[in-house]
Amino acid sequence: MRILDRYLLKEMLLTWLAVTVVLLVIMIGNVLARSLSRVTDGSIAADSLLVLVGLKSVGILVTLIPLSLYLGILLAHGRFYRDNEMSVMQACGVSWLDIVRPTAILGVIGALLIAALTSFASPWAARTEQQLLFDMREESALNALSPGRFVSAGDGRTVLFVEGASADKTQFNSVFMHRQRDDQDPVVDTARIVSYQSDPATGDEYLIFTDGQTAIGVPGQPEYVITDFRRQGILRPKTERAAPSLRNKAKSFTQLLQENGPDEKAELQWRLSIPLAAFLLALLAVPLSYTSPRQGRFGKIAIAILIYIPYANLLVLARKWIASGVLPSWVGLWPVHLCVLLLVLFLLAKRHGWSWVMGKRQSTHASPSQTAGAA
Repeated sequence: MRILDRYLLKEMLLTWLAVTVVLLVIMIGNVLARSLSRVTDGSIAADSLLVLVGLKSVGILVTLIPLSLYLGILLAHGRFYRDNEMSVMQACGVSWLDIVRPTAILGVIGALLIAALTSFASPWAARTEQQLLFDMREESALNALSPGRFVSAGDGRTVLFVEGASADKTQFNSVFMHRQRDDQDPVVDTARIVSYQSDPATGDEYLIFTDGQTAIGVPGQPEYVITDFRRQGILRPKTERAAPSLRNKAKSFTQLLQENGPDEKAELQWRLSIPLAAFLLALLAVPLSYTSPRQGRFGKIAIAILIYIPYANLLVLARKWIASGVLPSWVGLWPVHLCVLLLVLFLLAKRHGWSWVMGKRQSTHASPSQTAGAA
């Protein structure tokens, strides 16, 4: 590899990494904010928060890397123009192919990285996240209890409310519990203190109510019964839930090919399209990055974003059309990529091809007059 190629690759790679880190921090901040709200309402456990954020970050990288690669190359080339390095390269005989070659190499690296994420890392992260959320729903509702909030148990038929809890959540103060029973009147239990016990041998969970009251039935009806008690134990019912079916983004390529439904075909098209989109965006950044020294390196960012947004939205829209059967799977997302490829060729030809052809024609037409004038 030539010294010029290594220099261009280094500058583009460093800028790409910097843009990726900035965008990833922003996206993780949004995910963390949403996850914190789920922790406060008891949907997920606090000790699993960072694990869930990490798993979601893998999926974020799949769509983040093409954008960061696009902006990184655009900013790196913009600096070359701003510092007149590009003018010096061209004056030394560096052609546009010499500029495109290291950019294409970086685009291939980005495409291979995304292909690895979509093939292995992202499905694994989606499966792990789905299983983790399923396990959390199967855990005791006591783990999700937060003082001052109503929490629904895993069976969906029990609601708990506590005013205070110990640090290890084995004892609770001022507890209210509403239970729905099959073909029986509802039960409301209140107690001053409730402790939690579990049987390691059977896995049964018990709530030991102390100094409380139990109300059975509907207030105002003759069958309504209120009972005061000193101590009472309640067995938490076990619920058998089938393991959830894998979502498409959690399936491997083999599973998607075997099922071969519209949703699976759309997912396959998407996984193949993201690496290709990253490569095309890398090439697109080359002609878009041209700026005059007075414009600065950020002169074409707005135009680049205006091109990226329709491209990304059309890919998402075509994916939904394939899943719903509106668009045939053999058409796929390829027309969208073809439009971007034509745009890349048009901009490259306009920037480097047509101007060179027109320059040769002008010099050819001017030579006879110059000869006549000299005579």
